[in-house]
Amino acid sequence: MGQARRGRPRKAGARNAKGRLILLPDRGNIRVQARHAAFTRFQGGRADQQVVDQIGRVWAAGLLDGFEQDSAILRDIGRRYGGLYWHEFAALAPKTGQLERRDRGTASGASWHDNPGEYFARLDLLARDSGREAVAAMHGLCVDGWWFPDTNAPWIERLINSAIRDAGGHPLGELATAADRVRMAGAASCLAAMVDGRMERQGHTSR
Repeated sequence: MGQARRGRPRKAGARNAKGRLILLPDRGNIRVQARHAAFTRFQGGRADQQVVDQIGRVWAAGLLDGFEQDSAILRDIGRRYGGLYWHEFAALAPKTGQLERRDRGTASGASWHDNPGEYFARLDLLARDSGREAVAAMHGLCVDGWWFPDTNAPWIERLINSAIRDAGGHPLGELATAADRVRMAGAASCLAAMVDGRMERQGHTSR
């Protein structure tokens, strides 16, 4: 007489009163969870949806505060500029794979103006009124890391580390220098110039 087969092993995990597994939300891999934990101290704990790219993490850490424009508006115009830049200069994009490039472009493309080339030229002209060094800093924040959203530039990493320390956390890396703070101020001045110019244009158009 053959031996009876064992049934499927019971899955581990918490269960409800009816014995069914309680499905827990997917919180991502260890790196994603660590990043989430680092930013829970900022923005009233509501920054987790915005830390998916460099400028989002800068915003979450409060590094766009105090520049005479709402920090969320500065964040959004920076993301838009980055997306428009790589739409305009797609041939210069790093070789990260066609699918990834298409996905990153589509994510921001949904909210672009009908004429992205014209829109980019207008924003770029407004930004350049802030000076060459400020534009370079803004590119470091919004453009250079566009294709590698999980990575921070070293100077931005140091600024975020200092923000974490100032908020009572324990950063693992180096802290910001005075030059890093000057660089961020320059980048923010560019973003503010784009916001101001766009608002001024909209005001003239509505008259």
